[in-house]
Amino acid sequence: MDQIYVAIDVETTGLEAGVDEIIEIAAVKFRTGEVIETFDTLVQPRHSLPLNSSRLTGITAEMLADAPRFSEVAPRFAAFLKNYPLVGHNVRFDINMLQAQGMRLPQPAFDTFELATLLMPRTPAYRLSALAETLGIVHDEAHRALSDADVTRQVFLHLLRRIDALSLNDLNEIVRLTSRVDWTLRPLFEAAQRAKALRVFVDETPISDADSRESDEKLTPLKPTGNDRPIDLAEIRRFFSPAGALGRAFEGYEQRNQQVRMSEAVADILNQGGTLIAEAGTGTGKGLAYLVPAALHAARRGERVVISTNTINLQDQLFFKDIPALQRVMSNGAADKPPFTAALLKGRGNYLCLKRYHDLRRDRDQRLMSDDVRALLKVQLWLHATESGDRAELPLQEGEHATWSKLSAAWDQCTGPRCSEFHRCFFFKARRQAEAAHLVIVNHALLVADLAAENDVIPPYDYLIIDEAHNLEDVATDQLSFNIDREGLLAFLDDIFVEDQAQIVGGLLSELPNHFRESMVTRIDIDRADTITAALRPAVARARDAVYGCFNTLIAFVRRDAELSAADARLRISSALRRKPAWAEVERAWETLNNALTAIGEGLGQLETLLIDLKDAELPEYDALMLRVQTLKRFATEVRINIGHILTGGAEEKVTWLTHDRLRDTLTLSAAPLSVAEILRTNLFERKSATVLTSATLSVGGDFRFVRERIGLDEAEELALESPFDYTRQALLYIPNDIPEPSHPGYQRAMEQAIIDLARATNGRMLVLFTAINALRQTYRAIQEPLEDAGIAVLGQGIDGSRRSLLERFKEFPGTVLLGTSSFWEGVDVVGDALSVLVIAKLPFSVPTDPIFAARSEQFDDAFNQYAVPQSILRFKQGFGRLIRSKDDRGIVAVLDRRLLTKKYGQTFLDSLPHTTVRSGPLQRLPDLAKRFLAATNGMSGTA
Repeated sequence: MDQIYVAIDVETTGLEAGVDEIIEIAAVKFRTGEVIETFDTLVQPRHSLPLNSSRLTGITAEMLADAPRFSEVAPRFAAFLKNYPLVGHNVRFDINMLQAQGMRLPQPAFDTFELATLLMPRTPAYRLSALAETLGIVHDEAHRALSDADVTRQVFLHLLRRIDALSLNDLNEIVRLTSRVDWTLRPLFEAAQRAKALRVFVDETPISDADSRESDEKLTPLKPTGNDRPIDLAEIRRFFSPAGALGRAFEGYEQRNQQVRMSEAVADILNQGGTLIAEAGTGTGKGLAYLVPAALHAARRGERVVISTNTINLQDQLFFKDIPALQRVMSNGAADKPPFTAALLKGRGNYLCLKRYHDLRRDRDQRLMSDDVRALLKVQLWLHATESGDRAELPLQEGEHATWSKLSAAWDQCTGPRCSEFHRCFFFKARRQAEAAHLVIVNHALLVADLAAENDVIPPYDYLIIDEAHNLEDVATDQLSFNIDREGLLAFLDDIFVEDQAQIVGGLLSELPNHFRESMVTRIDIDRADTITAALRPAVARARDAVYGCFNTLIAFVRRDAELSAADARLRISSALRRKPAWAEVERAWETLNNALTAIGEGLGQLETLLIDLKDAELPEYDALMLRVQTLKRFATEVRINIGHILTGGAEEKVTWLTHDRLRDTLTLSAAPLSVAEILRTNLFERKSATVLTSATLSVGGDFRFVRERIGLDEAEELALESPFDYTRQALLYIPNDIPEPSHPGYQRAMEQAIIDLARATNGRMLVLFTAINALRQTYRAIQEPLEDAGIAVLGQGIDGSRRSLLERFKEFPGTVLLGTSSFWEGVDVVGDALSVLVIAKLPFSVPTDPIFAARSEQFDDAFNQYAVPQSILRFKQGFGRLIRSKDDRGIVAVLDRRLLTKKYGQTFLDSLPHTTVRSGPLQRLPDLAKRFLAATNGMSGTA
């Protein structure tokens, strides 16, 4: 008889078990093909129903008024469940909420979320409603308990069928890998394994290997065509004209003159060579403006153009949306022969290394944790479907990301063509695709990392377009930085040699004898190796003690002598800090560690010399062994030099600091370049025939000098294109002239009340941008209750879910106030009435104690006006750009920082914005003004 399961779901007032309450419980008892019975009841909470919960579920306070308390429901619910296995979507949440109310649920529980991430890789989203849509399951009452429980039942049955469809090889491997860990889903796979083993001789489905296919893709590297004819600018104008290719392809197409001007400028630079820096206001359509000339140039000349973006969103939009659309337009709708080709290329760490995957899976000495096993299982089943090997297709959860670092192609020991998996390698496949493509889409991180690696990933190129170029300095700084913590050093030492309490040894030195077996090495060679390893083992032990000693000394110094705030855990290590008497103890601890790392480096150098001498001794996996030794030796040298610079100085071109995580009591040492301008100038711009840099925010008061100086752009043609949107009609910017300045004690309270009053007047539809998470959280606590009393929900970054889920809920429920910081200042694209009010809490100046900002400020005569103000203006322009996203959008921007009116630099901020109607006046006038402005907007749209 089929197993009976019970699918459960609870709706709650929040996400915290023991604090938030259950307001609805439902369960569906079922077996394959049959619903046996259901259970469904509302539950009256002890406290009031939050607006967010009511909106999400549709459950009202009136509906709960006569509902039973949980204590009345629990006995009936327990009798319904009995000891049947439970099924739920994120079932641990349901169980935790029920257990917090006193229920005992000892039976097995199967999570459809975890099962789906394992069995349905590459699915766009794993929310219950998204899975239901993917599987064609009707889900009419999402976020009602009975509907969710029944949909969970249907998803579970579908997933069971997927398990049953797995090959016996897959099932055997899953059962083997999970045998040493506690994995709640294992019984489902064991049952399928037993059933499949019984049918193995009668089943017509062949036993398959998930990773057996060969790479048969034949790609020819791009070669110059010999056609040097320049792009005809008249051809560009015809393409964008209403009678041209775009006009014929899209009904209602309207030409944008700014887009045409930019496209002509890009074409001219590609024709003549040089550098163009182009600021294209929101709505210009800059993506198409540079894609058209880039495609024409690359296809005609056979010379690839690399296009770099900062965000994954734009990278995906270009490759999966804009480029395919352009290919169809340029080929007059013919899909069989696109006029140009494109490839998406990411850093090595994004691609699966098949050799590392197989080695980790087969190594029975590996002490795999539960997260390791789950990640390996996901990869195993994903290999059936993936063509790219890109980790973006894998729904890895938090603990599984560390396992990916053991599986990715970001590996210094890659032997390339000499690897046994080279012919199927995902990374080299992506690189071959890039070598054959006219356009190669990368991101800034890879662009800069590739400079340091001397074109290790991106194929050679002479033509470069950098979109979102305002991020280039920050990304370059990050990519060229050095970071190390205690765990990183210990992992390095473990890779050389480790011996635990159970006398289990690991690392390079313990594996060396395996390489010498079945080879032609002599007894003398083995004695040489023994001598080297005999010296290295105690050196590693001394280094391990020295690592603990050095980092413990640093933590003690921070606790005793440094003044770190809760908001900023970073401490700049400057010359002044190193002169403190207490720092001498740090330097003594470092000297001990430095000596130990030196000894290790010398020992690894001796081992490298020995291996060079044994090149012809036929050692198994000789290339991989040599690369491993060289990598460890190089790390020993680089980490010793970098830590030395951080702790003792001597590298004036570096910014050095430490970060102390008080919660985990960990400490990280960091170093970053004081300037990236010279690096970008000499290693990037001067080596390219033509470069285009573009963004919506590149100028300060109409001047490009600040950005150009920051990134080393000495000579460039400049182009400033205003937005095609009519900001004087579509937007109103209001600055209260009587609000306290942000440094004043009364500012926080005045800002909170301003948001409450404004949100009430506009019925939410508001995004509030903060510069600090602490201010956001304090504001969230202050405004949530009064706004919910007015029927307006409040969502907070870092409080109510992921960035993606917050934006989805914000769009779905317009009567909402969304509080965001950092990442919400750019990349937020909410078209229409859902976002009608933008509040900028304060001007986005950098934190003065930020180590990189503080060090770079010292390079200026007037750091505030020459560095802090221009940097803040660029961020301010990004934030301002969140409001108007189409020609039909209208809205109000409230800047709750009167320094725009009282400080000299305020006018420069305003001059950097598009031509917008600006008003100032009393704070109390703002709500009514906003209400009338938006009402006029609605009236106009209604009569249009």
